[in-house]
Amino acid sequence: MVNLLIKDPKVENTETIKAFQQKHEYPTTNSLILVADTTAILQSMLKGLSSGYQIFNSKGELLCYNGQSTCSGEQFRQFLKTSSETFTHCNDKNLTLDSVLAQTYDLNNQPVQRKQFENTDYYIVSYWAKFLGGKRGYEDAVLWMEEELAKNTTDTSVTFIKINTDLQESWGMKAGEKVRLKIKQKGSEGTIKLSELPYKNPPSTVKS
Repeated sequence: MVNLLIKDPKVENTETIKAFQQKHEYPTTNSLILVADTTAILQSMLKGLSSGYQIFNSKGELLCYNGQSTCSGEQFRQFLKTSSETFTHCNDKNLTLDSVLAQTYDLNNQPVQRKQFENTDYYIVSYWAKFLGGKRGYEDAVLWMEEELAKNTTDTSVTFIKINTDLQESWGMKAGEKVRLKIKQKGSEGTIKLSELPYKNPPSTVKS
């Protein structure tokens, strides 16, 4: 299913990301874009597949699931019902909400800090990209969580943040250019490779 949804990535920019959300009438509140890591472009782009979503407490500390379910959707629903019982503090001091936000900018091309958001009990970060399924991919990564949060009737307050991981013109690439993405599946494992990235001024060394 994932292979069928993935498309060849296109170099986007703030305006095309905003236009995509507005076209489908998706809320743009707390929409951010990932800052480029030129040493790990592919890893950055695929955060939507590798990370899915992350939950942080009011201090910005990462929380880990300690329940029995292996379904991320069910884990999230359990969080909404009994957050303190199903998610506990992780032993990961390097990954915090502050470190995540430091690697983003908003739809006005401005850097982002935690103090810009309301103080809430929890912060949820979800990753998405247009090339990871387009409208269907967005609904699977973001919209369903927004709908679940809208139905939340507990006293728990949550700030929901969505981060786009498409290739960006701000990363020094040519807007509108496409990159070939090759997926090789062998049994339960697979590898993903990108063709040459369309930099305006190619860096001397880039690992994709």
